[in-house]
Amino acid sequence: MSFEKPWGNYLLEAIVETKAPDLISFWPQTIAWQLLFIFLIMLILKKTYQSWKNYQANAYRREALVWLAQCSLSNEEDIRQLPALLRKTAILANNRQLKESSAFASENSNKYFAIKRKQEITELRGIPWVKWLDQHCSKSHFHEKEALSSSKNYSCEKLLTQLPYMAKIDLNDAPFNKGLIQLRQQIELWIKHHQLPVETELTPACSGKDGVAT
Repeated sequence: MSFEKPWGNYLLEAIVETKAPDLISFWPQTIAWQLLFIFLIMLILKKTYQSWKNYQANAYRREALVWLAQCSLSNEEDIRQLPALLRKTAILANNRQLKESSAFASENSNKYFAIKRKQEITELRGIPWVKWLDQHCSKSHFHEKEALSSSKNYSCEKLLTQLPYMAKIDLNDAPFNKGLIQLRQQIELWIKHHQLPVETELTPACSGKDGVAT
């Protein structure tokens, strides 16, 4: 069997198909809009690059926060490491700022400040260390303006300065455990929000009288 006409509706044979329009281009047609489009693309790329650089630079914060999250306040060894974690984070933060300021300094002066500032952070003890921490983070408050003389006072300042030297840690002492929780919260705030200003003039003469160059 054969068909005399094409298969389908013979009424449609005389219909001429309309040509489909060209695809609409997303590229702007005028020079002004093209320049604006290119500027926006460059701005997005710049912001993306800066975000990536900032993410890379803050790796030490994330590592410190991971360790802090894993720290058990029921483990004496972990508890004694809290002050060391905070000091190590401060040293790494200083190293980051030195890298960011290297564009404004010669290699020799940058190395000079790298050694000097690291030594100063390492040697700070007691109240000067606690005040230094608060000075570089507006969110944390380690220093007690009104010191309490009570032997049961486990403030953040007292724990931070005396914890590594305590001969015995009583994990069943309620005031001590409460102080530990507060200390951990303050350490977390400092790790997240500390800011060390970037030096733009790194020369030995700029170290100043205060000791700590930030």
